[in-house]
Amino acid sequence: MKKQSGKKWKQVLIILALVFAGLVGGTGMIFREELKIADSVRAVDGQEKVYYMEVDSDYHFEEFLEAGGASSDGEVSAFLTNCISNGFYQVDVTSEGPACSVISAMDDNGGHVWGRNFDWDGSIPIIVKCVPEDGYASVATCDFKNVTNSPETVPESFLNRMLAIASIYVPMDGVNEMGLCVADLEVNEGGMREVDTDKPDLTVTTAIRLLLNRAATVEEAVELLGQYDIHASAGLSHHLAISDATGASVSVEFVDGEMVVVETDCVTNFNLANGDTAAGGESAKERYELLCAVRQEKGGIMAADEIRTALEQVCKTEGEWRTQWSVVYRQDSQTVDYYFFADYTKEASWNIPITGTK
Repeated sequence: MKKQSGKKWKQVLIILALVFAGLVGGTGMIFREELKIADSVRAVDGQEKVYYMEVDSDYHFEEFLEAGGASSDGEVSAFLTNCISNGFYQVDVTSEGPACSVISAMDDNGGHVWGRNFDWDGSIPIIVKCVPEDGYASVATCDFKNVTNSPETVPESFLNRMLAIASIYVPMDGVNEMGLCVADLEVNEGGMREVDTDKPDLTVTTAIRLLLNRAATVEEAVELLGQYDIHASAGLSHHLAISDATGASVSVEFVDGEMVVVETDCVTNFNLANGDTAAGGESAKERYELLCAVRQEKGGIMAADEIRTALEQVCKTEGEWRTQWSVVYRQDSQTVDYYFFADYTKEASWNIPITGTK
């Protein structure tokens, strides 16, 4: 697939507005699936600027893979715009200062518990419940700001709810019905070297969608990733924290053009393959060491509320980059507990059934 740059936002709005005008004028059957998904978008009760969306098909993701995937955000945008004419994904953020944290443990019953803080700036969270036709059901957290590049635009108007469909392709983290957990974390060091082999291409966020749809274990996830050239999203360096229902947990890192897998139960913002906790900055080092210390003190056995407390201890409430959401996944009940904008008194929970939508 040839690289293409993302179209200007205003131009895309005009194009989509024309498409939707035709749609409303009588071609709605062509966009029946898109309209169904857009109609599912709703605000989450008791939360400000937090939304929920349901998808009960792959929504062209298999077609995306068959076309060779994408090696850049611009190519993802081009696929969504050209293939389905109602999705646009553009990330326009700086690489300074963002921070995220992940911790994995077992509970007293031998179930897997996993937690993640997403620290960024001005996010509009969309929780995406996806039940693909041929894959695992999942719940993923996406950021509508990655679609609009605006911290103020929300998916409430017809046009914006249609645009929210692009969020399917840009999950920041997620868990599937088999207990596989995946999170994208920025690496504040070096850069992901561009790779160009005969393998098909994926950006980091589309790789997360692939894993949620197809991988049940860490081993399967690593094997799947190895079949693709993985490319940076938003021009930033990344690594992936991946855990499964057995408690296996790794950080998949991209160092000098190679994929490196490091076994670890805690991940922040530096490549563990380099063995230098200071590489991601003082905050990344402190958060990593605190999470490791908490987990060690508990002997690796932590209940969901203890995972939540650990996330609260490393959340960021001051400065430009703050905790936008926290996720706690409980394998024993297939439940995802969310806490938004560092408010740990308001819990929003979702179950992940094998089939069907909420």
